[in-house]
Amino acid sequence: MPDSQNIDQKQNSGFHPVYMAELLFQELPVFREEKLMEVMRRMTGNARVLKKRLKERVAAPTSAGSAFSRPETTEKEDQEPLVIMHTEHMVPFEDGTIPAQTCILPVQDITDKNRFKGALEQAWHWKEAGRVSGASKYQIRIHDLFTAALPHKKRLQLFQQALSAVLEVVPCDAIYFYGSDKIVEPSAYRDALQKGDHLYGAMNVRLYQAGGTEARREFVMDTVGLSSLGVPDFQCHFAGLDPDTVAQTLFGAAYYLFDQGDVILDGQLLGTSGSQRWRCEHQESIVSPRRYVIDLDPGAPYYAGQLEP
Repeated sequence: MPDSQNIDQKQNSGFHPVYMAELLFQELPVFREEKLMEVMRRMTGNARVLKKRLKERVAAPTSAGSAFSRPETTEKEDQEPLVIMHTEHMVPFEDGTIPAQTCILPVQDITDKNRFKGALEQAWHWKEAGRVSGASKYQIRIHDLFTAALPHKKRLQLFQQALSAVLEVVPCDAIYFYGSDKIVEPSAYRDALQKGDHLYGAMNVRLYQAGGTEARREFVMDTVGLSSLGVPDFQCHFAGLDPDTVAQTLFGAAYYLFDQGDVILDGQLLGTSGSQRWRCEHQESIVSPRRYVIDLDPGAPYYAGQLEP
């Protein structure tokens, strides 16, 4: 199997050449570029704007009396994204190196909330996710540029630093991560990062019923989010096991693989001699999105076999 630096070359790897998150707002947001760049440099090191917007127009304050509001005009210059170059984070290419970049798109109305359906069904970590996202009206999308060649840990760290800078200047009500299809509460996300939990937003653990009988119900549990960064996710098709036990195993395996890269070989066993042993095999995922994952086989009588993806 390829290592984590080459997995993105594999068909259906699930790798995201552009890594994206979306900030959701109930009130109309606008950030001040000068303040943002001050915080961005503190978070990411030297940084500068690549293409400055030609105009910034401020409309009347919202009914809540916000000091920040979005321009009412829809002229092209007001719709330019803000592109920030991180000059201390150079990315190698065949013809040389260029700075990693962060792109912040203009504020937009949220017109399609159905795309959050899957994330809300798996939002075990935040009971208020449905209510808060349902009440949100505006969005700001943030994504990286020219960072796909960076090591996955460095890439995620830089993205999280840039995102944290935006959150400090423009507090939002919810954050949606495209790679992990996960909605998180902003303060919980910041707290997790401060505690070193760097996969809190970048990865989710999901649980699905997968048939079986009334006496033997089958489930599929997987991680989602690692593959978007070039590291395989995990999945387990099982019956007769406590889902919490499976979840803990997936969490532990995912953090290990993110830290070490794809060092697990097919046929390798995870777990200690005194615990459940899980046989590993690289497979295509059972549950969407299609991607290469490491399937965990807990052995008889718990393994429910492979399903057609």
